[in-house]
Amino acid sequence: MNASGNTLRFPGRLGLGTWKMGESRSAHAREVAAVTRALEVGYRLFDTAEMYADGAAERILGEALRSFGAAQRPRLCIVSKVLPENASRTGTVRACEASIERIGCDYLDLYLLHWRGSHPFAETLRGFDELLRRGLIRAFGVSNFDVDDLAGWLEDEKRVGVAGSTHCNQLDYSLDTRQIEAQLLAWQRARDIQTMAYSPLGRGALTRHPLLLQLARARGASAAQIALAWCLREPDVVAIPKSADPKRVEENWQADGLRLSSDELEQLDRAFPPPRSRRRS
Repeated sequence: MNASGNTLRFPGRLGLGTWKMGESRSAHAREVAAVTRALEVGYRLFDTAEMYADGAAERILGEALRSFGAAQRPRLCIVSKVLPENASRTGTVRACEASIERIGCDYLDLYLLHWRGSHPFAETLRGFDELLRRGLIRAFGVSNFDVDDLAGWLEDEKRVGVAGSTHCNQLDYSLDTRQIEAQLLAWQRARDIQTMAYSPLGRGALTRHPLLLQLARARGASAAQIALAWCLREPDVVAIPKSADPKRVEENWQADGLRLSSDELEQLDRAFPPPRSRRRS
């Protein structure tokens, strides 16, 4: 158990995102095959949400997981998210139950508030507390929260007395989206809140960037692997690239073993300058 009381440990530094899966019926078989291939090569962390294709992404994930076998479930980390408009106390519980049914599992390892909405944080936290006590989730967290959001959230977490503590904040983080380095990343570290990076490939743009392509050729790697290795240079960051291509899924997985040199990191910093840090305790 860590200082904040969290007990969840991610099974590795790379996971598979499922955003935009389930939107096309013609792509269904290919998307299931991509998740299945992810399981075969070693992915154990999978991220989804009730918002993605109105739950269809959760069903695709569940279909692939069934072939993996129920006995393997403890080795997996399944993450889903509640929409802000559903995040009242009772709405949070109902949304989680629906996600679990669509995925076909008994519990979620991590359940997140997708972004801040109109429901008071305390209501969502009471819903998370009920889910924890019922064993329907193992840990909870948030997504797309800035420092002010998180500060208010943590205050309410203490006031409500939740049977756990905020585990992570899922954020847009990549070479071309580095704003969290100015303040939020350090603020979270000081409170033992892990960062989960979505869109670590810059929504595909980084896979075509000339510098990343140049570095990749010199390494015998791909630009995507360079972009992911950059994210993983931070020891407490987990990345969840999305791909519906089984070959790309396997290629991304290999990035976990790639370590960038100080010269490569300096070149990337010049091309993608980090933001200026701002202090806040």
